[in-house]
Amino acid sequence: MQNLLIITQKVDKNDQLLGFFIDWITGFAQKFEKVTILCLEKGEFDLPENVRVLSLGKDRNLPKLFWLFNFFKHLFRYRKEYDAVFVHMNPIWMVLGGRLWRRWGKRTALWYTSKGVTNKLRQAERWSEIIFTASRESFRIPSEKLVITGHGINTEFFKPPASRQRSRELKILSVGRIAPVKNYETLIAAAKILADRGLKFSVTLIGEPALPEDIAYARKLEDKINRLGLDQYFKFLGKINYAQLPEYYQRHDLFVHLSKTGSLDKTLLEAMACSLPVLSSNDSAKSILPPELIFAENNPGELAEKIQALQDRGYGQTLRAYVVENHNLGKLIDKISGFINE
Repeated sequence: MQNLLIITQKVDKNDQLLGFFIDWITGFAQKFEKVTILCLEKGEFDLPENVRVLSLGKDRNLPKLFWLFNFFKHLFRYRKEYDAVFVHMNPIWMVLGGRLWRRWGKRTALWYTSKGVTNKLRQAERWSEIIFTASRESFRIPSEKLVITGHGINTEFFKPPASRQRSRELKILSVGRIAPVKNYETLIAAAKILADRGLKFSVTLIGEPALPEDIAYARKLEDKINRLGLDQYFKFLGKINYAQLPEYYQRHDLFVHLSKTGSLDKTLLEAMACSLPVLSSNDSAKSILPPELIFAENNPGELAEKIQALQDRGYGQTLRAYVVENHNLGKLIDKISGFINE
């Protein structure tokens, strides 16, 4: 068995957005003799004994220059203790370390899922021996190195409730960072249509703004909700503990996915794994969902119609079966580890 170096943003079982990566690390620990993690910041985690977690210093409020210093310090200090490198999502680390890893004979792999194409990503593609992505839409640079694996959803963690009981109001859920790319204004406009029709419903939004422009966008959404008189219908929960996510999927009746990322979003698959009916306007969802679960990106009227039409139709078991077959975490870890260990 080889030793693996993983570079990722955060190791914290409680983080809503990145807590899932704990399961990835645990999976890799079963496939490699030793796993060393370099992360920008670390929080709480329970990992196998053959895993070592090293922080670059963001969690200690160190300046970015120190992150860079610590990155190269650890690369050199532990260079005889790893045979391959797996960079998760942040191509800059592949750009910075790629030349050294090639000189040292380390196998290099990149995981990237976003429609954005930057100069950093182009350079990272050059230095990577293998590039893993969840769907064809998730990596948009033509490359012979590309391997499409599907996402890695822990379907034992994200699973249906023992019983899903419908209340008198339709409970709608959306999960993700509060940002313009999430297109929540379309959901608000659709909610106005449904409220005017007398439908009993509620909308729960999980996530928080991260950037200054996201904070301004969140205020804009709240102003629009107030202006339309929809306060009673919307609940902004902010960021929650990752361990709580399944119960929110399980307690709701419908998941609405409006992201304009163009790539296949993990939250959509988490909802599907919980047998929660979904509606999506995302380009990548068109290849995995039937037409009746797709709506046009900026069309609140169509979204309102499909919300009402979906109330009494069951898709849950079919949606979960798709995730188990195509985006199961165990299968993903097997694929990535197999390629790296070749």
